Amino acid sequence: MVLWSIAIASVIVAATQMVTWRTTVLGQSAIGRVQARWAARAGIERIIATLARHTETPDADDPMAVVRDLEFDWTGTLESGSWDIRHVAEGEEFRGPLDLHSRMSVNTITKLQLGELPEMSIDTVDSILDWRDEDEEVQGIGAERSFYEGRDLGYIPRNAPFKSITELELVAGAWPEYVRGEDWNLNNRLDGNEDDGENATPGDDADGRLDTGWAGYLTARSIDSPLGRSGFPKIRITADTDPAELMEVTGVDEAQANALMAFAETANGVMGPLLSIDLGELVGQPAQNTGRSRGRSTGRTSRNARGGSNDEGISPLDTEQLKAIFAECTMTDFSGPDRIPGKVNLNTAGPEVLALVFNDDASIAESILALRQSRAEGITSIVDLLEIRRIDPDVLSTVADQLDVTGWVYSISSRGISPTGQEIEIHAVVDRSTLPVKIIEYRED
Repeated sequence: MVLWSIAIASVIVAATQMVTWRTTVLGQSAIGRVQARWAARAGIERIIATLARHTETPDADDPMAVVRDLEFDWTGTLESGSWDIRHVAEGEEFRGPLDLHSRMSVNTITKLQLGELPEMSIDTVDSILDWRDEDEEVQGIGAERSFYEGRDLGYIPRNAPFKSITELELVAGAWPEYVRGEDWNLNNRLDGNEDDGENATPGDDADGRLDTGWAGYLTARSIDSPLGRSGFPKIRITADTDPAELMEVTGVDEAQANALMAFAETANGVMGPLLSIDLGELVGQPAQNTGRSRGRSTGRTSRNARGGSNDEGISPLDTEQLKAIFAECTMTDFSGPDRIPGKVNLNTAGPEVLALVFNDDASIAESILALRQSRAEGITSIVDLLEIRRIDPDVLSTVADQLDVTGWVYSISSRGISPTGQEIEIHAVVDRSTLPVKIIEYRED
């Protein structure tokens, strides 16, 4: 009886120890996951704080300042863990968050530009345009409401701008493998299952490089900001604009200010033509003869004490005036409820995206990269592109409304790591165009 009692007690003690050990392990694992989660969240908050600071007190002469600071914030250590923030762009890994303005907006990309995407067919191009336009008329060989209803898919085209890049997968012909490439969870990072060949979904090349598919070229999250480079709201140029304010902010004279206001009210009232056509010609008035070649608004003329021209006609805009106009003014109406699609950031876009903007011209993309790499502050204005001989001013004016020199929306993939090696990844998309900075997408993996 004593021996049986000892044996039973031993079994009970052993079982209790096993349960206690397993509970301890599970508890440590749970603690590790909590530590990793909050370390990842600390990385997100660090990036948000940096973005808020650059929105509140921007450096108008150094658009690359925010990029450098974000790269500095890519990692950090807490008592309970550390974070790691990286992203992949055009196959290369970079530290820090991804500027979504390094990609083209799927809501403004043109038919010709869409056609240059890899694996893109003509019918899919038309279907994408049909999805985002407001009417029910089929473009070319695209697809409208009747097509989706006929296939009983349970949804119809939005006939409005895309809300997310994953919505693109609902379009006829836009298969997930085209949209996502190897980045199956769209976190802009190369995960283990995305670099193991055919062992796990998705199928990949196992070459150590991340193919991001169309999502590497396109985004639906970027927005155009009403803030100027100074941090103050942009002056919207209309017939009702205060010419005195326009003159003070941009350095134009009274005749130029009135001409800008008149041009903004025309059917072609967008900023682009200012880069290639004299201001006087845009409003059908005589322009001064400055002796400069047509197409680049960089002439300088003598002015009288009141800021006006000593000659008859409207003075062409010089370089500094053009830079100020593009930095602090707009002809876009931001008063509506809809978000304005974002522009491509010349300081963060890769060569493939830049070539796509200029209709697959790789030589122009290389010239832009060379220009921004030659300056610590990067490209400070779209007007700087007029220095590149390969860029025709008339071509630049047609794509000017797709280009900018700063980004407003960032994608942050923050991986938190606990002291015990537990990992949690948080993916957030944040908008710094207004203060406080807004989180517009959030998920934890």
